[in-house]
Amino acid sequence: MSQDTAMSPNKANRGEAENASEEAIAQPSTRYVRVLLIVVIGLGVLMVGGAAVVIGTVIKRVSNPEAVPVKPGFGEIEISIPLDSQVIGVDNGDTRIIVKLQDEQGPLLILLDPRKGEEKGRIRLRPEAQ
Repeated sequence: MSQDTAMSPNKANRGEAENASEEAIAQPSTRYVRVLLIVVIGLGVLMVGGAAVVIGTVIKRVSNPEAVPVKPGFGEIEISIPLDSQVIGVDNGDTRIIVKLQDEQGPLLILLDPRKGEEKGRIRLRPEAQ
């Protein structure tokens, strides 16, 4: 069986119809294409800039956990100190408050978090044995 390589009249008419329909379709105005191109590029720049801001903010917060905002005014907090101790002094800073105490066992430092009102730890100072 051989194939017909010649165009049938129906196929020839279809080809002419396709050419005529392509000519009948109006080409878009270059002004509208240019405006759309500017809008798409602008939105792309906004998306990239927004992503950069979000990623930068996440990196900044992860690398500096002390800068996390805390609700102000934590109320009244009670911290127990040894019964026979005396307060020698208090050192105040942005990230901690150190309360210096003296009791029978020696000096004691109590570390407090001023933003949360929590006790972070206690340090007992002892003389080095010689």
